[in-house]
Amino acid sequence: MIQQIKNFNKLFLQSKIQTFIIFILILITIFISSKLEIENISIKEKESSSSKLIYFEKFRLNKLEINFGKKTTRHFLVLGQLIEQGKIKKYNELNTWKKVKLNYKGEKFSARIKLHGKNPNGHSNGFIFHSYSVKLEKGSSINGFRKFKLIIDDRFEGSQEILAISKITNVFSIPIYPIKVIFNEKHFSEYALVPRIDEKFSDKIGYGTMKFFKEHEKKNIDIFKENDLKSFLFNPYAADFEANEEHIGFLEKKLSETLIENYRFSNQLNQQIVKRFRELNIVLYKNNHENILKYFDTDYIINYLLTLIISAENGHQNVYANQQIAYDVATGYFYPFLTWDAQKDLKKYYNSENIFESMKNYSENTPIPLMINLLNNNQIKMKLKKRIPIFIRELKEKNLIDQNLYNKINKKNYFDQLVAKIDNIKSNDVILDSDSLLKFKKKSLIKKIGYFKDKTFIFNKGINKINENLLFPKNIKVEINSGTELILNSLNSIIINGSLHINGDFNTPVSISSDNLNNVFGVFAVIGNRDDEVLINNLNISNASEAIIDGKYLSGGISLYNFKNIEINNLNILNAQGEDGLNIKYVNQCNLKNIFIKDSKFDSIDIDKCEASLKDITLENSNDKDMNGDGIDFYSSKAILENLDVSGFNDKGLSIGENSIVIISNSFIHNNIIGSAIKDSSCLIYDTGNLFKNNKVDISIYNKKSSYGSGTLVVNDILDLNIEKDKEGKVLNKEDILPYQCLNN
Repeated sequence: MIQQIKNFNKLFLQSKIQTFIIFILILITIFISSKLEIENISIKEKESSSSKLIYFEKFRLNKLEINFGKKTTRHFLVLGQLIEQGKIKKYNELNTWKKVKLNYKGEKFSARIKLHGKNPNGHSNGFIFHSYSVKLEKGSSINGFRKFKLIIDDRFEGSQEILAISKITNVFSIPIYPIKVIFNEKHFSEYALVPRIDEKFSDKIGYGTMKFFKEHEKKNIDIFKENDLKSFLFNPYAADFEANEEHIGFLEKKLSETLIENYRFSNQLNQQIVKRFRELNIVLYKNNHENILKYFDTDYIINYLLTLIISAENGHQNVYANQQIAYDVATGYFYPFLTWDAQKDLKKYYNSENIFESMKNYSENTPIPLMINLLNNNQIKMKLKKRIPIFIRELKEKNLIDQNLYNKINKKNYFDQLVAKIDNIKSNDVILDSDSLLKFKKKSLIKKIGYFKDKTFIFNKGINKINENLLFPKNIKVEINSGTELILNSLNSIIINGSLHINGDFNTPVSISSDNLNNVFGVFAVIGNRDDEVLINNLNISNASEAIIDGKYLSGGISLYNFKNIEINNLNILNAQGEDGLNIKYVNQCNLKNIFIKDSKFDSIDIDKCEASLKDITLENSNDKDMNGDGIDFYSSKAILENLDVSGFNDKGLSIGENSIVIISNSFIHNNIIGSAIKDSSCLIYDTGNLFKNNKVDISIYNKKSSYGSGTLVVNDILDLNIEKDKEGKVLNKEDILPYQCLNN
């Protein structure tokens, strides 16, 4: 029958009705064959576990049942046939969303489903065993996700070791949940459920400012594009583009369209994000590798490259159609992350005399601009040379991975050979000052307000007037000592890109303020690499607001992002006019003590993704000056609160959200609309000595985001509290749970 179709196709090659006739014949063929297959086919079903996903078995989900119905089954059989025949354009025209019924853990879901991928190479095992994209009806979720993909397990054969290593190195990678999928009650296969990479994914992993930009597609134009843009970085190779500046312009245009259509950023932030991408793309195009680290979290990018090297990734992850880059609108850093497109090739590494050189290309003829620039950077090479032998030793000695995985990667003593080759790579130990640093040192303002001592900038004591944005180059430590005053003109900001030490005395604190009581300045912001730190002792700051600078949205009068450790003792913040008085994001450990904040326009303290200790904190708002702000807003954090006094907020005294866990003791929460909100799979452990008084509602427990559940309050005994909760909210006795464990879903 197929040969007849081919012959028929030749006869009508120039005919205007070619497509229609071919489609009808295929449909007839598939209808006959599918009827036989559905009724009589004997399929070798896979076992309930998969060797392709063995290192992710601890994340396995309950089986998922999908009922297509005969009509929809035939539809996917047609698509499978088109994939086999290489008729990809026709496949894309017909690959539309279909309504299906799902059953998971006894709960029924209405959903829409279609085949995954516009060019689905490696995503089909024949019959109806393809990779699928799934959308549940609004308000529904499975494992916290409404939109997700079901990827055939075979697609992970060359990537699961790489993805397993990424979990150890803390490199962003696609979450993998093995799952057995049963189609039409009798046909089953092994899959991985992976979330759709979008805003809700960022939120679910606790990095709300991380944006995974994907090309906006206008409707009713070319349905099929072989190369979808998953990043907007200069990378024209293996695609239909010339490696020139026109490609940069193309990316800029596409990114602008995407930001306008898919995101709700301000025009100012949109323009700065596009500018930030353009600057990096020029660096990649011109191979200006000396400046590449300006755009990356150094600690993260070392771990990313380490992951690729240790697991012998062959470059497939970073070719044009596969490269995925997240952009953090808080730090302005770019974060490459890993998917099933990462593929191992030990032979490539065995045969290479210079590991770094081999990583710059996919196959022999496909250069990867990002990898070229990263691995030409001398600072990166030096750090990798030191890090690789240490990490290999840790893998073995600290049992970071199971023995089976260790042996699988370490075939033919790969690790020993790797260390030997790394040792032979030459790098210059002298790192010269970059052009940006040299220019910064020559600025007239810098010469007026302070001086350099090696790589540390020290502000002069006394009054220092700052009448422009003061943007420190990366990796400069800043020191501010007692008796120093920084006075900023209207809307000007200070942004430090490294460690900060403020050494004020109790009687002569460091002061940062606007030049006029009726004006506000921008922000005092510090953005680090994960190995940097912030130490603040005795600081007064007043009339700060927020700022959008260099592609970054800095929401706090004091914004502290991306650190290993933050220590703050004796901090006073008055009249903060931005989104947050104090904003802390992505910090391993933050300890706050003796904090006083009064009359913040919105939130006084916002803490995202941090293990925190807060002691002796007073947050005081006059209700008439508060624009529905919170005292403390916790996002995806763990915190111990002791001796807090929080009052006068028109929204919440404490907001505990996005899978946060908070223990509170000896605290006074009073005169707020809501004393404490516990939402979105979060938990408040109510310890001894607390008093909630004169709040409209003392405790509110609820679910706000569909990707999470409700909240949990843990108490010692029955309390005299005004508690409101939704039907899923829990109030548990402390004896029923372990410390730092919440039983939400």
